[in-house]
Amino acid sequence: MFEEENEDDWLNHDYQRSLANFDEMYQRDEYIYIDSDDVEYILDHLMISNQLKKAKWAAEKALQHFPTNSTIIIRQAQIMSMTGSTNSALKNLINLEQLEPNNLDVLLSIASCYSQLKHSDQSVKYFRKALLVATGEEKVDIAIDLAMELESKDDYIEAIKVINGTIDEGFLSDMLIYELAHCYEKIGDYANAVKSFLSYIDNDPYSYTTWYNLGNTYSKMDKTDEAIWAYEYAIVIQDDFVPALYNIANAYLDANKIESALEYYKKCLELDKNDPMVFCSMGECYEELADYEKAYQMYNKSTILLPQLADAWLGKGIMSDLMENHTRAVQELIVAVDLEPEKGDFWRALANAYENKNQTEQALKAYEKAVQLEPNEKEIIIDYLSFLAGQSMELVFEAVEKNKELNNNNVTKMVLCYCHWMVGNQSESMMIFDEVLENDAILAKSLFLHFPEMSKASYFIDRLHELDESKDNEKF
Repeated sequence: MFEEENEDDWLNHDYQRSLANFDEMYQRDEYIYIDSDDVEYILDHLMISNQLKKAKWAAEKALQHFPTNSTIIIRQAQIMSMTGSTNSALKNLINLEQLEPNNLDVLLSIASCYSQLKHSDQSVKYFRKALLVATGEEKVDIAIDLAMELESKDDYIEAIKVINGTIDEGFLSDMLIYELAHCYEKIGDYANAVKSFLSYIDNDPYSYTTWYNLGNTYSKMDKTDEAIWAYEYAIVIQDDFVPALYNIANAYLDANKIESALEYYKKCLELDKNDPMVFCSMGECYEELADYEKAYQMYNKSTILLPQLADAWLGKGIMSDLMENHTRAVQELIVAVDLEPEKGDFWRALANAYENKNQTEQALKAYEKAVQLEPNEKEIIIDYLSFLAGQSMELVFEAVEKNKELNNNNVTKMVLCYCHWMVGNQSESMMIFDEVLENDAILAKSLFLHFPEMSKASYFIDRLHELDESKDNEKF
């Protein structure tokens, strides 16, 4: 809204001397005539440095000498807005608009005042006026402001139109691309996001930020190969662009191409050797490779660099548990749940560690908290009910009876299938299994994975064989 200080201007035009003279006037409360150009620079300096009381005094005194100077009037209104007198500022600006309807600073200042007052419709109206008056690169900033005001009204479609319109006028910029990506993400319209980015790439194939955002969009669509392709182009154009290097590594990790992921994470560290997120992600890679000691080292580096990173504490705790250092695991996982108390999988990991440490009471409380937070999460349900089954099958039946959210869950039914079989209720077990098989065949097939004892029961083996044969016949 106001011009940033230009160091050369201050040096070449000796505005520093004017500022020093002004400070003396302010201390004496005696204002002496100052050239209007000097006043404008002094006001800009005071506003940028947040010396608003002094700026207000300067504007009031200067207007006694230059009552029709629009720049000083605008600066005074901006100062009023910044100090809580937004309605008064707006009144002065609207009066000035009558005299100078195409003054860009006036239109933008009015738009900002309306935005500050939460009058979004009026703010949008004036940002649109400003966008029509603006020329050149200043259109980019105004388009961003207009788009953000529309976004505050949840009108992302109109914001997209504004951004696309500005780009179509030839003002492709990184800021516009990022804002466009944000809008498409908010409405979940990834298909049109891809179309837009590909169109802009046709016009400017060397825009690495467009390639990067295209990659991000493909990632959100779970199109990992396409995401990697887009990130690769972004990196070819700008080989030190860390966000693209990091995200292509994430994409390779998602594709279970661990060595490729590590290669790009290491490139990130070459550019920033102290990035805690990279170390945390590398920990995940080594975890996938079952190199738990190396994974622990990576997670530990991450927590040293960023002690508030809960995912890294989670990784440390799980690695400690896998390496049978259950006491350390519990300590680390307590830190993780303290940092992220609303994440069920964190509580599940803590419960696992307590269980492995034979602290049954603490394990039960942690499992119950995990189920409370995420009652439909498969791994949480299986671990919780399996833990209860290890104590007593009756505890499983009681828990399911009490928790209505568990009742109609196929994962719960699979565990009940196991429990009924183990207590001798074979007919009930078989009936439940058939129901799960009909509703979720993939889940039914995991029965033996979670409960190896069931692999000795011919009924379940035969039913799964029948399913496979029927699918083969369908293909035939």
